[in-house]
Amino acid sequence: MKHPTPDAVLRPGAEGWELWKFPLKGEPALEQSFFEKSLDSAAHLLLALPSRSVLSMPLWVASQGDATELAELELTSRHLLRKDAEVFTVPIFEKEGRSLVLALAATDDETAHEYLKKAKSFEIPARLFNPAGADILVWKEQGSLCFGIYREDMCVFFAATGDANPGRAFCGAIARTAMRLKAEGVITRLPAKLRLIGSFADEDASSLGHALRLDFEIEKEHPAPQLPTHLSNAAPPTARAALLSRLRLKRLASLTTVGLAIYAVILFFAAADLGWQRFQLHRLNAELKTIASSAAKAQELVTAWKNFRFTIDPQTFAIDQLSAVAMEIPGEQVRLTQYNYDNGRLAIAGEATDVAQAYEFFERVKKNPLLQDYDWTSRQPQLAGRNKVRFEMEGARPDAKTGEE
Repeated sequence: MKHPTPDAVLRPGAEGWELWKFPLKGEPALEQSFFEKSLDSAAHLLLALPSRSVLSMPLWVASQGDATELAELELTSRHLLRKDAEVFTVPIFEKEGRSLVLALAATDDETAHEYLKKAKSFEIPARLFNPAGADILVWKEQGSLCFGIYREDMCVFFAATGDANPGRAFCGAIARTAMRLKAEGVITRLPAKLRLIGSFADEDASSLGHALRLDFEIEKEHPAPQLPTHLSNAAPPTARAALLSRLRLKRLASLTTVGLAIYAVILFFAAADLGWQRFQLHRLNAELKTIASSAAKAQELVTAWKNFRFTIDPQTFAIDQLSAVAMEIPGEQVRLTQYNYDNGRLAIAGEATDVAQAYEFFERVKKNPLLQDYDWTSRQPQLAGRNKVRFEMEGARPDAKTGEE
């Protein structure tokens, strides 16, 4: 996985920690002394884990499968994988359907604990050196000797021995490791060139070179880190938990930002709609004010017409209405006893020989063309003696005035 280029690298030095800054323009610079704010100011901090906290194992795995899963199975079967450690792999070489990978499994280191939660990516120190043709590199990390073995300038193995000075035990560890890697096909030949990085005494370098029977050279100053094209990102458990927490917070922040943006858009449209409604209301109010006088005059005209209608509309003449009602009397079995017209209301009362005659009269009155404008209501006929019932009905025009008017 390719990661963004770090702008700061924190790696273990010969005695303590080294902080290298990578400016956008110019060469990397070493900060002689750094504080907490120096780390906080870095946009992307790469932490080089102490070599003693990382298990390294070159493995041949099948090219068709997932290299990391196969490497994890191999390390688990050898009982080399520590609790909570996650396996990461760095591809090195492919040959005849097999892949050579460097399996890495990091654990938490006490000296790096305060930096694990600040880093965004991780690497091993052995991959930050440029071997420049050397087969073996030797350097110091926080007072402890480390060595790495390289194949075509790619690290295939590294280890921290815990020795303070190069001696017989240190030489034996390098020799045994080189022969084992040669036997496993990890390297094609035994190492021929040794390079020491750091303030090693010339006598120690010469003694180590002669003991291993290698050509050697010394680089007194630690060079600036050489960032590989693809970082291994072999994060220990605490760092993985911190990365996961940051990822969750970032996702939550993204969701919150999206939610706020949607809410802002909704508020914008709601405000725009409210503004439009207020504008329409203001416009209608202005229009009402302009037609208020015309509406008042129209209302006065309607009132005048209603008052004048009673003098010219035949349907409002009481004598014509009485004639229309009388025409609907079915025969001698029905007679009117009361007729009253007042302000658009017509009240009729009468007698009939039976209830059927009364209801027939009701229906005939309702269907009379001259009386169609009335809304008729009638009460149930009441017995008023032998062979006689009394009935009442009332009609009201839509423009009839009420008693309050």
